[in-house]
Amino acid sequence: MRARAARALAAAVTLTFHVAGTATVAIAEDADHAALPPAAGAPEAEVLAVTRDDTVPGASAEVLAEAERVPSIWETLRAQYEPPVGPLPGAPDVGSVFAVTPARLTLREAVLAAVQNNPGLISQSLTPAIQNAGILAAQADFDPVLGSDLNLDSRKVPAGSVLQGATLLGTSNRNWDFFGRKRLLSGATLRLDWLNNRLTTDSVFQSLSPQYTPEALLSLNQPLLRGFGLYFSRLNIRIAEAATDAAIEQYRANVASFIAQVVTAYWNVVRLTEQLTVLESSLELARQTVRDNQVRVDVGVLPPVAIKESEAEAARREEEVIVATNAFNQARRTLRQVVFVPNGGDPRAFPRPVEPVDRPMVDRVHPDYERSLSIAMEKRYEILAARLSLKTNELNVALNKNQLLPRLDLYGAYGINSLSGNPRPVVSPDDPSVVLVSPFGGSYSDALGRMFEGQTYSYQGGVRIEIPIGNAAAESAVTQSRIQEQQALFSYRQTVSEVALDVGQTVGDVISNLQRIDQTRVARELSEENLRNQTKRYDVGMVTTTDLLLFQEQVARARLSEIQAVIDYNTSLAALDRAQGTLLDRYNVAVADRGNTITPWWAKF
Repeated sequence: MRARAARALAAAVTLTFHVAGTATVAIAEDADHAALPPAAGAPEAEVLAVTRDDTVPGASAEVLAEAERVPSIWETLRAQYEPPVGPLPGAPDVGSVFAVTPARLTLREAVLAAVQNNPGLISQSLTPAIQNAGILAAQADFDPVLGSDLNLDSRKVPAGSVLQGATLLGTSNRNWDFFGRKRLLSGATLRLDWLNNRLTTDSVFQSLSPQYTPEALLSLNQPLLRGFGLYFSRLNIRIAEAATDAAIEQYRANVASFIAQVVTAYWNVVRLTEQLTVLESSLELARQTVRDNQVRVDVGVLPPVAIKESEAEAARREEEVIVATNAFNQARRTLRQVVFVPNGGDPRAFPRPVEPVDRPMVDRVHPDYERSLSIAMEKRYEILAARLSLKTNELNVALNKNQLLPRLDLYGAYGINSLSGNPRPVVSPDDPSVVLVSPFGGSYSDALGRMFEGQTYSYQGGVRIEIPIGNAAAESAVTQSRIQEQQALFSYRQTVSEVALDVGQTVGDVISNLQRIDQTRVARELSEENLRNQTKRYDVGMVTTTDLLLFQEQVARARLSEIQAVIDYNTSLAALDRAQGTLLDRYNVAVADRGNTITPWWAKF
């Protein structure tokens, strides 16, 4: 009976390797091993297929569109008096944790589902979008500005001269001014002013009342040193673009690390499933030994202590099963939260459980450290992000160095003006018989007509020089940016060194884990053969109960070691892809590059 139980255990948990297909993670070489068989007694669950060839991780287009939507002026005004208060998330549906059918997923399906649905990864995907909005903010320097100033002032003061014709002198000014301002790519500031004044007064010396004085004025201020030229005027835009590119590369690195986390969680559930099967079979074998020993003690073949020995070993193995069961349940919860398969349309529901379908593959891959390192130096996202960070710091240094220059501006202005109003006769103080009448009488439209005749104008021009004494703020900014540039350079070198170390570690792990599989397989086969031989000796009384239990334990440990080696090998293959920067390509996960900067027409000059 003991011999039959031992053979049953061997048949239940012996790992039979063969070539499998869909879960292949690398080019197979000498693929004489394959997947672990499906766990016996696995519950039926729904299969969730992911059929897309390319998966774009992160926030959906609808979420980004809503976040980027600029509210209208009416929405903004209404919000000043009725602040919008969105509904808070409802309390989580605790019942959804239990009453849900698991989703059966292959490893690829689990990865693609995770990158599409995991809220933590979606949150990280919004960082590049925030940086991208900074490009628009940098372009704001070239936005044209339109404005108006409407005002009225009125005064009533005692007359300072009896000749003014009144004891109290009243004046009133009405101004309606308009302006437009635009910064040019050359660094210059162009401004157009349209000034209008209407004056009324009680003074008898005012020959036009009301009096209209329209004026149009065009002015230009062009820096010649600080802030001069196309390069420096658009430097903030280039800095924002580089920062966005760096954020995208860092997000790609985060996605790759997240995929490696999903792969690890997936294989961890498979590993614990297989280990639990081995431990349960080992426990059943120990219990069978207890029953066999009881029979032998009853017939006087074994002493009663043999029962105690086998019962103690059975209790110890049962404790192992309890611990393994808890670890298995926790691994399933972890996989469930990482993959985050939606549970219907209820946002309060917890994600669905995930039931792994794939068994770990043993496709023989023999990585080359030099080649893997070369690929990593070219494609590893952390290195690309560090390079872009260097570029950003170099641009900041150039921008701040330009601020050390003195200000030398060339400025000029040209304007046309006019005058009209309601003429009021004025008696000449020299000859009372002479009545003076202004030649500029007329309406406001008459004033506009005279203005465009070009007979009245004004212009000015000059050079403005500003030399700061000390210039401490600019010097401090240059010093800080240079230090930050050196900091970024050393950070880049550190990143390169860490990537090289990571590649070496993962290449070594793949090679050693492949060797472990061969050795653990041999150890398992030898331990099983030894158990069969020792069981036969035990049947004839040549081996004690203690020895038999020890041989059973050795078989279980050998099988667990082989399972661990197979899982570690599959996990190390994903780690190698991550170290080389090829993990996203492996699962057809695409993170789009930054598109071309959309420049409004008014920002092109």
